[in-house]
Amino acid sequence: MAKKYWSGILFFISGVILYGFTLVGAVIYLSFIEGWNNPPGMYWSAVLQGGLMFPMILSWILMVLGILFMFSKELKVAYKRLSN
Repeated sequence: MAKKYWSGILFFISGVILYGFTLVGAVIYLSFIEGWNNPPGMYWSAVLQGGLMFPMILSWILMVLGILFMFSKELKVAYKRLSN
């Protein structure tokens, strides 16, 4: 159980760090954008044009996996309680 908990913490922190670096990369790339469309906006245009969508989605996946690993015991108990 302890290994799963610590791996969850590692996944979550890795996801947060990757998300932070992706945000910084998008903000830096904003100065190089000449134009953007209004529906996605300036920030999402920078993310899409800068090729930062893959790291952003990967960081979301890492954070969700980290939360699932950290609370796997509680989720199993809740699932058993709801299924009965």
